[in-house]
Amino acid sequence: MQNRKNRFLGAVLAVSLLAVPPLALAKELVAGLVGPVTTAQGQGLSKFAERVSALSNGELTVRIFPDGQLGGNSDAFELIQDGQMDLFPMTPGNMAEFVPQIQALVVPFVFRDFDHWKAVTSGPVARQLSDQAADKAGVMILGYFGGSVRNLVSRKPVASLDDLKYLRIRLHPSEVQIKAWSALGILPTVISYGEIYNALQLDVIDGLENEPEWVLRMKFYEQAKTYALTEHEIVTRPLIFSKKTFDSLTPAQRSAVLEAGAEAAEFQHNLEHKLDAESRAQLADSHGVTLVNIDKNKMRSLVDEALKPVIEKQGLRQIVEQIASTR
Repeated sequence: MQNRKNRFLGAVLAVSLLAVPPLALAKELVAGLVGPVTTAQGQGLSKFAERVSALSNGELTVRIFPDGQLGGNSDAFELIQDGQMDLFPMTPGNMAEFVPQIQALVVPFVFRDFDHWKAVTSGPVARQLSDQAADKAGVMILGYFGGSVRNLVSRKPVASLDDLKYLRIRLHPSEVQIKAWSALGILPTVISYGEIYNALQLDVIDGLENEPEWVLRMKFYEQAKTYALTEHEIVTRPLIFSKKTFDSLTPAQRSAVLEAGAEAAEFQHNLEHKLDAESRAQLADSHGVTLVNIDKNKMRSLVDEALKPVIEKQGLRQIVEQIASTR
């Protein structure tokens, strides 16, 4: 009698578990962001949140922590590896320790134009980097944010490449950046991003390289009125997702994450590309910034020559050539 009762209770429990509604599988994903939600990157994360919720029938929701609330790129990368954060648009340099070849995405002039950038970030190169990130870093690349173009912001007038000599330009402390800009005669200066405005104001630096959206947001135009259109880099931010979290999801949820990531990346980079042109025009029309065309062919020739030994030393030659051959 007792055995039959136990079997009955077990059957009831099993039926009860099967009857649990899908929302019992609900999970809130944590997304981090360095800037405000109103940026192109922030809107991309919002699009991911909208789509992953719809595709998972509400099982997956996203809470976005903007303005560096959860730390910067280095902090976010470690949190995502540990599964304490789930989603972040990451700078390639912060992944280089585990995925050295990802540095090819920020080599100056590696992309011919936006269409070339899209072909690379959706083709074999992207898949190769994604596999390496999953295997070696414990993160997944769902797609690529970016699409805006970085140029040179200067306090001093610039009319030609010769005018770049001896300018103190704030740069990321990477060998590629330092070698590339030093070849043009500039004096590389390393300071934190948050200190740039004051450094311009106090004559600590003469300029920086940045995309138009952020020149506007950070009001660098108040201190630097020359925008030399070097167009040396198309911004590339892998949208990374925690592999620990991904592996804990149901197959349907994983599918939702992958599809939402691809859709969000496409939405974001098209938006960022559009805002790039609008922001550049706004700098000139509303803030008195002088847009200066530079001899980019000569600049590229000087930079390419200076970077050859660096690219070889860092083992990037093959992937840079692969990017160049992408159509």
